[in-house]
Amino acid sequence: MKHKKVDKSTFLCYNHIEIIRYEVTPLTKHHDNAKVFMALCDVTRLKVLELLRNGEKSASLLQEQIGTGQSTLSHHMRILTESGIVATRKVGKWTYYSISKSGSRYAERLLRLLTTQNKAITFKEQRRAEPMKFTIVVDTSCELPPEYIKEHGIEIIPIPFMLDETEHKEGNWQDISSGEFYDALRKGSTAKTSQINPDAFVKAFTEYAKQDKDALFIILSGGLSATFQNSLIALEEVKETYPDCNIFPIDGISATVLNALLAMLAVNKREEGLTAGETAAWLEEKKNRVAGFFTVDDLMYLHRGGRLSKLSAIGGSILGIKPVLNLQPDGTLALKDKVRGRESALKHMVFQLKRSINPSASLDTIVISHTDCESDALKLAEMVKAEVKVNKVEIIMMGPIIGAHLGPGAVTLGFEAGMTRQEYEKKFYDGK
Repeated sequence: MKHKKVDKSTFLCYNHIEIIRYEVTPLTKHHDNAKVFMALCDVTRLKVLELLRNGEKSASLLQEQIGTGQSTLSHHMRILTESGIVATRKVGKWTYYSISKSGSRYAERLLRLLTTQNKAITFKEQRRAEPMKFTIVVDTSCELPPEYIKEHGIEIIPIPFMLDETEHKEGNWQDISSGEFYDALRKGSTAKTSQINPDAFVKAFTEYAKQDKDALFIILSGGLSATFQNSLIALEEVKETYPDCNIFPIDGISATVLNALLAMLAVNKREEGLTAGETAAWLEEKKNRVAGFFTVDDLMYLHRGGRLSKLSAIGGSILGIKPVLNLQPDGTLALKDKVRGRESALKHMVFQLKRSINPSASLDTIVISHTDCESDALKLAEMVKAEVKVNKVEIIMMGPIIGAHLGPGAVTLGFEAGMTRQEYEKKFYDGK
């Protein structure tokens, strides 16, 4: 199939015009709504919710604190989870329960709608009572924890990659584990990544359009891959058949946990009641404030990617030079600083973090990913906690799509900065 090339800047202006369609009010979904009230009309279940307000608890601990048998607790937890108010997480044979943010907000809004006169209920309020108005889709370069993906209904579109002569299409979620991938690289295997072609996007977009579903796609940086450009080509084609479809591809101008951070922000906006189009427009404004710094262990991977000459890679390895790379405003990765030794590289990343934020700021989430070097990621997390105020630090092993270009031993640091990438580059590197 032949596809036309799309002018990116022109298309984006058109793409963020949202087509509003009337939906079925949530008050007509009696079966689902009844599950919410069933969950709340029992003394034992209310006790469970009261306990879960203090944080996640295991099934065994809940059983002990409530003083009930296993089968009785299972009955109550099934009703709570089916209502959407409680989320579950499996770790081996153990089950853990927590209050679902999206489910509890849905219950709150449902009660508000049912106790408000019809004339006072606006169309916008009806839309916002939906627990999930649109689907968030990420590609396999985006490192989100599997339990987060499941809880928030995030869908995955795979980027293909080759390990030696074998093609893999599902990244580290289904096809090959990250640990197996990096073990193979250490043993001499070679990896190459591809891109999601326009036909794959046409197929994905068409499925959403056929079902009249709104979708937001957060895609690997257009500065690192042609995947985003292919999504624009595909959407133009799909709109010829489904002109009113609400599908919004976003160039994340980032990768790995930085796009994961964008996805988390999108989930928050969806829970606040924004539509797919509104969330897309908000992310376009926000994404250049998501900062990312990288360091690698093996300089030969940067040589293969064209960021270092072979001579510099060999010489730097002998001298123990460790590069620190920045994500640029256009989503490309640039080598900006070099330090000697791994410890210095991690400290320099924390230094860059500190000068990117307001000194008095308290960050909500910092994300750290690594290519099978968890001890270094943990060390970086402790350095960060000692230097800045942060509510939560997430540590995730990076998958094959970006890991193939950084090699084993790489560490990345992502966060929401106090300035745009353009401002950072101009202030500290004079725009160079």
